[in-house]
Amino acid sequence: MRLYFLMVIGLIFTVLLYSTIQFEVETPLMPYLEKSVPYIGAVPTIGGLDGEGILVAVIDTGIDYTHPDMLGFGPNGKVVGGFNFVDPNQLPLDTNGHGTQVAGIIAAEGGINGVAPAVRLLAYKVSEDGEGVRSDLITRSIQRAIEDGADIINISLGVNKTNNAIDKAIAEAVDKGVIVIVAAGNDGSQQSTIGSPGRSPPAITVGATYNNLTSSSVAILQINNIPYVAIPMVGSAVPPSPVESHIVYAGYARESDFTELNVTGAVVLAERGSDMPGELLYFSIKENNAANAGAAAIMIFNNKEGMFYGELIHNFTEPDYMPRIPTISISQEDGRDIIEMLPDAQARLLFLHDPDHVAPFSSRGPTLPFIKPDIMAPGVHINTTAISGGYEIVSGTSYATPHVTGAVALLLQQHPSLTIEDIRSILTSTADAVIDQKGSWEDPHNAGSGRLDVYSVLTTDLITYPSILSASITPLQSSDIIPIHLRTISGNALEDISIHFEPNSDYIAHKIIDDTILVTVEGEMTADARMILTYDDITHTVPIKVRHSNGTIHVNQENGILHLEVSYIDRWDFAKITLSSRSGHTYESSVTPSKSASVRVYENGVYQIQVDISIGTQSYTTYDSIIVDTVTEERSIWSDIIMPWRQVIIVAIISGMLGVFAVFVPRRARVTDI
Repeated sequence: MRLYFLMVIGLIFTVLLYSTIQFEVETPLMPYLEKSVPYIGAVPTIGGLDGEGILVAVIDTGIDYTHPDMLGFGPNGKVVGGFNFVDPNQLPLDTNGHGTQVAGIIAAEGGINGVAPAVRLLAYKVSEDGEGVRSDLITRSIQRAIEDGADIINISLGVNKTNNAIDKAIAEAVDKGVIVIVAAGNDGSQQSTIGSPGRSPPAITVGATYNNLTSSSVAILQINNIPYVAIPMVGSAVPPSPVESHIVYAGYARESDFTELNVTGAVVLAERGSDMPGELLYFSIKENNAANAGAAAIMIFNNKEGMFYGELIHNFTEPDYMPRIPTISISQEDGRDIIEMLPDAQARLLFLHDPDHVAPFSSRGPTLPFIKPDIMAPGVHINTTAISGGYEIVSGTSYATPHVTGAVALLLQQHPSLTIEDIRSILTSTADAVIDQKGSWEDPHNAGSGRLDVYSVLTTDLITYPSILSASITPLQSSDIIPIHLRTISGNALEDISIHFEPNSDYIAHKIIDDTILVTVEGEMTADARMILTYDDITHTVPIKVRHSNGTIHVNQENGILHLEVSYIDRWDFAKITLSSRSGHTYESSVTPSKSASVRVYENGVYQIQVDISIGTQSYTTYDSIIVDTVTEERSIWSDIIMPWRQVIIVAIISGMLGVFAVFVPRRARVTDI
């Protein structure tokens, strides 16, 4: 019996050892990207990296595999499989269009070419109309994608709140080696608008920027020198120079609303829609009426909360209609604020063809425990496949996400052994700057690390970890030292690295020890910063978030056991500590001024720490992060000493039975191996 048990253990060990061996294939750098947005930096040359051998699951409204660029359904098509969770008796054919649009950006091959045109797709239909999406269907489709051998899962839909079931399913997928890439959502420009799956820690979350098409104008609006968020309407006239004038409120911008108003040379402010039931006042009508009255521009504010995305050219415009004045949309709140400023409100409106801005609809953080979104990609006016068999222009974070999915497919083809944290680091550190309306770097809570740059992703040899640094400054900790680890993808020794910080400050410094950079942030540093590394002619950027609070968490680690203590500037009673790993695992403990705590974790990596300190009836929260690097063994029945002995015996028996079963059952071939 003992010999048999040892044989089973040996078999298990052999399988585990084999699973750690990584095979890497050298692939020439020739990504192919023809008509999809070239601004992400892909190189449009024939051959080379095209996503071949990578299987991508698209969880959406299905895919129209009859489209010529999808090449059909089944082993000989681009859509090699999938499942219809809405109607299990039907194939996952898209009748809405959303899933087909997403799939085209990833992998269209023919009339247009996606970012990775040779990947194969799995279509999981979880919604009929792209609007109502049941969370249980999303979780079931994630589990099915794992079973079907997907390398990457693209989720361009979700819910506008936290859903633990979805987040847990994503964590399971990532734990099993599947890369999950999700949309941030279209609930911007308000803060804290990212729901599930966008807020999932292990997922790579994508927000939307403009692109490099001239139709993707950016509006810079200032009222009395105060910046406001504005969206140019599709088809708007573009002024050759800034429009600077006083503001006149014109109600709903009916023709009759201008009868007794002098708006010559003015910027007109109008409300969206109408207050008369059944009256259709299209944006084109409002623009035309304002232009006829002599206005220099028109601002239309929403008739409900939030921003909106308007179009002047549509199916109901007059055949000879042509927009004549700049037309922008603003939020209801901003519109009402401007009305309160009248008649003393002065507007300055400037249109720019600058893609490096966050699209106003793109959802923002902050999120806990990790900063989201991770990265941005073009999501405005994207040309892609349509269910009609043709093509159409679309906008949304749904369409930014598949750009990143396609890029990751190319990266996995080039380097199959990369982990999701390797990939996250490469994507985010090589991203280009996204700027705000003042010309400064956009806050990571709004734009993550920046906009996807495929060329740098595929040419860098450097991995920086973690992808965002967090400095914690308190009265009891006047400076913070943050490590960032470096390694090469090729395994070659690190060579010369150039480092500087933006903005340049006397309160931030660094030193390099072997493959680690130690960044020191002094307490006088109040603003966020960025560390800029140049390695082998590729620029890497690592954001540094600076947090000031009154509480300090002290962490010492040993063999995966974290010893935790809390300090606070005043007397305190109790503190709850929550540790969150990037993989989605959460650990909780509590401490008092006289009692520390120890928590055992089972994986190395970055952990975000939240400390809720109670003082009488009040509570204060402080945050920090730590890189755990002392875990030497995974969680198992052998390492978890607190597991009851009866459970140990039961699990051992089950493990032995599974080991014997594995000897007689051949491994299932993955679709990507066929």
